[in-house]
Amino acid sequence: MNNVININFNDSVINELNEAVDIISSKKTIAYKYFNGCSIALENYLTNVNFNEEIVNEYHEVTQLELFS
Repeated sequence: MNNVININFNDSVINELNEAVDIISSKKTIAYKYFNGCSIALENYLTNVNFNEEIVNEYHEVTQLELFS
């Protein structure tokens, strides 16, 4: 069974990116938080876990809140 992919649902890096509104600034924050500021190490990590940004961005719809007085 060479095609088995292990998914770690407790991965804090992936969880933070999935909940992020702004992916670019979130990547910078996560790089400093977990990878000592090295964004290249973060990108390598995301490549190794097969993280797909396009899927994350599809789920975030922008809504405008209107205040009525």
